[in-house]
Amino acid sequence: MYTDVYRLLRVTAKNMKNDLRTMIEDNGITWQQFHALYHIQADGTPVNELAKELNCNASNMTGLIDRMEENGWVYRRHSEADRRVWLIMLTDEGNNLRNRLIPVHAENIEKRLGLLTGEELETLKGLLTILNENKR
Repeated sequence: MYTDVYRLLRVTAKNMKNDLRTMIEDNGITWQQFHALYHIQADGTPVNELAKELNCNASNMTGLIDRMEENGWVYRRHSEADRRVWLIMLTDEGNNLRNRLIPVHAENIEKRLGLLTGEELETLKGLLTILNENKR
C-alpha cells in the first residue's frame, strides 16, 4: 500500500508538471525560461541564486540567460555591491511577459486542480502538509 501511494504521488506530480509545462510552452516560452522570469526580482537576481532556484548548474544557466537575452527578456549587469557578481535584470518586455504569464500559470493550476471540490482540495492540502512537515 505504501509503495502504491508513493508511486501515485510521483506519477501525479509528474503528470501535473508535464501538463502545466505544455500549457506554458503554448505561450512561446520554455518551462525553464518561465521559471527564470518568475524568480527574477525587480532589483535583479544574482546568477548563482537563480541557478539555485532553477536547480541547474552554471553552464546551463549561461545558455538559458543567453537565449533569454536574445529574446529581449533579460540583460546582465554587475552588482553595485560586488562587481564580481552578475545580476540578471528584466527588460520591460521581460517584465510584461512575466506579468502576463504568472496569472496564466495560476489559471492553468486552477484548471488542473479544478477536478477536485473545495472540500477535496482542503483534504489533499492537509494530507500533503502532514507528509511535508514530518520529514525523517
